[in-house]
Amino acid sequence: MFEALSHLYLPGAVTIWCAVFFGLASFWGYVQAGQAGQASQGSLAFARRGYYFFAGSIVLSAFVLFLCFMRRDFRIEYVYQYSGLDLAAHFQLAAFWAGQKGSFLIWLLWAALLGLPLGRSAGRDEPTVMAVYLLTLFGLLFILVRENPFVMLEEAPFDGAGLNPLLQDDWMVIHPPIMFVGYAAAAIPFAFAAAGMWRRNTSNWAARAFPWALGGFLVLGTAILMGGYWAYKTLGWGGYWGWDPVENASLIPWLLGIVLIHGLYLERTKGRFRRSNLVVACLLYLSVLYGTFLTRSGVLADFSVHSFVDLGISGWLVALMAFFAFTSMYLLLTRLPGVQTSTNEDPFLSRGFALVASAVTVGISAFVIAIGTSAPLLTKFMENPGQVGPEFYNRVNLPLALIIAVLLTAVPFLTWKGVPAAQLLRKLLPSFGFALVATIVAVASGVESLFHIVFVFCASSALAANLHKVIDLIRSRTLVTSGGYLSHVGVGIMFLGVLASSAYDQSAKVTLEQGVEQRVGEDLTLTFVRYLPRQGKEKERMEVKVVRDDGFTYNAYPKFFLNDRTKQLMVNPHIKKVPLQDFYISPIQYEPGQPPGVDHRMQLARGETATIEDLTVRFIDYNLQNTGNPSVALASGDVVTLGADLEISRNGQVLPATAIYRFSSFGQVETPPIELPGGGWLAMTGIHPGVGKVQLDIAGIESEPQLAKLSIDVTRKPLINMVWYGLYVVLFGGLLSTWKRIKGARQVDVIAAKTAA
Repeated sequence: MFEALSHLYLPGAVTIWCAVFFGLASFWGYVQAGQAGQASQGSLAFARRGYYFFAGSIVLSAFVLFLCFMRRDFRIEYVYQYSGLDLAAHFQLAAFWAGQKGSFLIWLLWAALLGLPLGRSAGRDEPTVMAVYLLTLFGLLFILVRENPFVMLEEAPFDGAGLNPLLQDDWMVIHPPIMFVGYAAAAIPFAFAAAGMWRRNTSNWAARAFPWALGGFLVLGTAILMGGYWAYKTLGWGGYWGWDPVENASLIPWLLGIVLIHGLYLERTKGRFRRSNLVVACLLYLSVLYGTFLTRSGVLADFSVHSFVDLGISGWLVALMAFFAFTSMYLLLTRLPGVQTSTNEDPFLSRGFALVASAVTVGISAFVIAIGTSAPLLTKFMENPGQVGPEFYNRVNLPLALIIAVLLTAVPFLTWKGVPAAQLLRKLLPSFGFALVATIVAVASGVESLFHIVFVFCASSALAANLHKVIDLIRSRTLVTSGGYLSHVGVGIMFLGVLASSAYDQSAKVTLEQGVEQRVGEDLTLTFVRYLPRQGKEKERMEVKVVRDDGFTYNAYPKFFLNDRTKQLMVNPHIKKVPLQDFYISPIQYEPGQPPGVDHRMQLARGETATIEDLTVRFIDYNLQNTGNPSVALASGDVVTLGADLEISRNGQVLPATAIYRFSSFGQVETPPIELPGGGWLAMTGIHPGVGKVQLDIAGIESEPQLAKLSIDVTRKPLINMVWYGLYVVLFGGLLSTWKRIKGARQVDVIAAKTAA
């Protein structure tokens, strides 16, 4: 026992053990309070104090691990695996959740903190809700007990193994923590649902669970947005979503969250679909557990570059899934028949029918994505196990998106009692007019597929119809009630952006020779100007001049470099945003080339002239306008560029030129050659500041240089920014709805308090 303790960093390990003790104590107190009812205020107070100490222990555990990372304490195995002396402070923070142990701890941290306001918001249902919620936390906590993040190495190494270069991005500092807040929030509607079924009282669970479901939808959607933008701007493969299992592990709960939100809205307003909502709340939490199993058990190691390796917790993850799956099934099978709910009598052209149809369509999408994500697991025992590609997801989800667009178009003008078809069409005429104009513009811009034309019309109609409703609500000064319609506006914008940027992007792979213009597409001319060595914190870049036929010109700087620690080849694309599209340039391969064979070498001082056959070269003076003080630039780690102004004469032609000698403190040197009149090349290959001379190498026609070559992928992404802007609008609408539901939940508490009095 003492030998085992000697391999643990006790300040951190003790906090985890304390969390187990206080968590069990709090769970016992809540169970006692739930059994005794209102008479057991002592048990409730004991349970609350236990939970405070439990949450405090988790906070201390996370704080200790954070300090170990910031101190670069490589005695701790987890710190050694994901940290290094060369990491900046904010990447040290990102290293916290770079591995399995740290990510489970940050997940548990947010879940424990969310439990503090959850207990207060649960009202009289606090004992059973918190008891169920603690069970979900124990699943994470016992993983950390088994795979303790504070295990120490036998000997402390001088440096750590380092952080994955792909994770050394500013977005990865904030994206994963927000994602885990969304995962933690998914357990809260489940806790309300399970507690209500256990007590056989589900009359008011929807009002209390609704704000939490909306909050989880908001946070998880924000994380998905951040992850998509990180993939788009960092990885260089030109997209924001690759249908990878790790990506889908967050998308499936988010889609089920949308289904639950709409179902809870119907339950609160009409008392309908209570049984369905209880089922969806259970599925939402189980989808988080299933996604965690797929991505962290190692079963997808051969199919996803993002999947974690197996730490030996596969059995525990399966047991965790099984426990909550069987618990959910037991409660649903034994309690669901007794749950009272209003019958659904909505006519076809009514708001209730449209909301139900929308929720069912989104639910089908979530189910299809779950099946596709599970393909490696479902085919594991076949001769050739495999996974489905993006084509599968696109082919299935595009028709579903079309159905959703049609339903969203009608919702703003439908009532609960139903609307005659002729009246609905009259109300939709302005929206159809806007959609017709948008469709004509799309066809004129190159949209040819009949299905895509119909999709543009329907998505534009949904955008216009819901925007019309939002404007009406703003005029009546009830903006806070427009959240749902505003989110629907965002969905319409997103649909248009996704279709345009994915189905009508234009991509070309080209190889550019340095200094040689090359035509790309119908209106672009690209020139690979030069290779730029590392400058301070700026990685190695390629300068590519882009000229459009309309005169628009800019320089792109895609990055192509080796990670210093792992020697892993890294690429970062350059993205130029213009109003209607992105120009996306991603490097593929770089060949540095070779300078020309040297026929003649000369050293010239200022004002000195040399003649070789019919060629005359005169060194006029140094050119330092691009560098300033070379010593200061070199000391700061910048690249130093020295120029030599020359006058070249040949066969009566006089050419003023500037030869370049570029070098850095890393020892990298670049001497781009100058083409001579009449053929041949000249390059400045050395400087002699002590005597004020420069060294010039001259090569004849027989020995032409091998020019540097850069292979790139040039992609136009039309309307891709509508994807980001649409999701912003969706999330802002969700924020308004969340605020409204929080106020509604408070009113429930006030009414309950008056009733009890």
